Amino acid sequence: MPLATTPRVRRSPRALLLTGAASLALGACQPDAPPETPADDVPTVTGRLVLVDDGADDPSFSAFRDSLRDVVAARDTAALLAVVAPGARLSFGDEPGGPEGLRRMWLDGTPPDGRALWDVLDRILDGGSVDEDGAVTVPSVAALWPNDLDPFAHVAVPSQDVPALDAPGGTVLARLTETVLPIDAPAADGWQPVRLPDGRAAVVAERETMSPVGYRATFWVDGGGWRLQSFLSGD
Repeated sequence: MPLATTPRVRRSPRALLLTGAASLALGACQPDAPPETPADDVPTVTGRLVLVDDGADDPSFSAFRDSLRDVVAARDTAALLAVVAPGARLSFGDEPGGPEGLRRMWLDGTPPDGRALWDVLDRILDGGSVDEDGAVTVPSVAALWPNDLDPFAHVAVPSQDVPALDAPGGTVLARLTETVLPIDAPAADGWQPVRLPDGRAAVVAERETMSPVGYRATFWVDGGGWRLQSFLSGD
């Protein structure tokens, strides 16, 4: 794809998007850390990726994102709501938006899908970014997902040496590095069922996966500073 050779590509270990079919190669490591000498009997699944973090090239957005990471780490509700635009869109339905809509949807009562807002934001802020005419979307997976891959039937695994197991806590079947895999079922109890290129069923820790139809946020400058303009999942 043309995106694979774009000169603005910036390598970030969590700003990854697969643009071709996965391949199977030999290599291995232990579940928690790669060993110095890989075992030959555990394959590594890799893919061809585009690595994009456009926001890192904009000093003002980069500084804003760093400050927002600090807000998320501190669980600072007031500081977070202060950067939500009054018209921020939070759903594809009729739910109210803006700061109070975010508070009601995510901070009062049960949040969507039972997910903690802070955990979702922490994850997507480290997932790369795409700049389209001054609007920066995080993570980059959603904006650059290839048209020939069903976004509801695949997940990206953007990190390196991620174990794919035969069952939660079970045997390592393969190591996943910057790739994408078809899913076998919705994630449950922190695990995402996937299908390896050789046809075997496996599970991957959900925290290591990223869906193109998962939560993403878009920011642009509004009222003198960067503001959260949308925070959505789905299509």
